[in-house]
Amino acid sequence: MVGHTVMVHNGKQFTPVYINENMIGHKLGEFSPTRTFRGHVAGDKKAAKK
Repeated sequence: MVGHTVMVHNGKQFTPVYINENMIGHKLGEFSPTRTFRGHVAGDKKAAKK
């Protein structure tokens, strides 16, 4: 399987995951992100004063 690309379902859609030697012993779901990080919101001015 090393050197192949497989499609892994992350709960919403299938994402391609390329298998390399460092992935041996892990589960495929570890390489398919399930959550999207949208960044942190700007600091609150009230909290900054304290």
